[in-house]
Amino acid sequence: GALVKLKESGSPVEFYVAKHDYESELNGAGRTLLVRKDCYDSRQWNSVNENAYGASSVDIWLNNGYMDLLDPKVKDEIATTKIRYTIGNGSSALGNLDRSAFLLSMTELGKSHDYANVEGSALPIASTLQIAYLNGSPTAQWTRSPNTNHRYGAWGLGAHGEISDGSGCTNLFGSRPCFTLPSTILVNEDGLIE
Repeated sequence: GALVKLKESGSPVEFYVAKHDYESELNGAGRTLLVRKDCYDSRQWNSVNENAYGASSVDIWLNNGYMDLLDPKVKDEIATTKIRYTIGNGSSALGNLDRSAFLLSMTELGKSHDYANVEGSALPIASTLQIAYLNGSPTAQWTRSPNTNHRYGAWGLGAHGEISDGSGCTNLFGSRPCFTLPSTILVNEDGLIE
């Protein structure tokens, strides 16, 4: 739940320290999950109404456009993290993805639904993360969890932390990048990771 800062495009931005040893059975010990305190922007989960996270617009942006905003030294420490996810687009099968940056799952945000798979476990600060902000105002945020009842919707949380099916992947919800760093990384006296 502590806050640290990382530079995006040269400016410090706050991130929650959300979990030490994140998904240690997949990634081994020593990786700490950081979650951006506020959403980066509002964007589509996918440019078409297909809910396969592994090929979605938001997944591509997180691992290409967003990663390029980070300080190169921090980016080098991020590497890739194995995450649990639902394949989607008609398949409710669970799998693992290797990603540098990703969205949280419904489960990690402490929520559940009959049409959402269990992907990982609830984070210790899930209740803190359920309400997201963009430009100072509460906003809806996407998760990486597809609606397993159909091919076109993904799950999000509304501005008050309530479950929302997004009504389709092409809607605009907040994007909240997450990634892991080694637990040995140092933070300076201003809370900045360099």
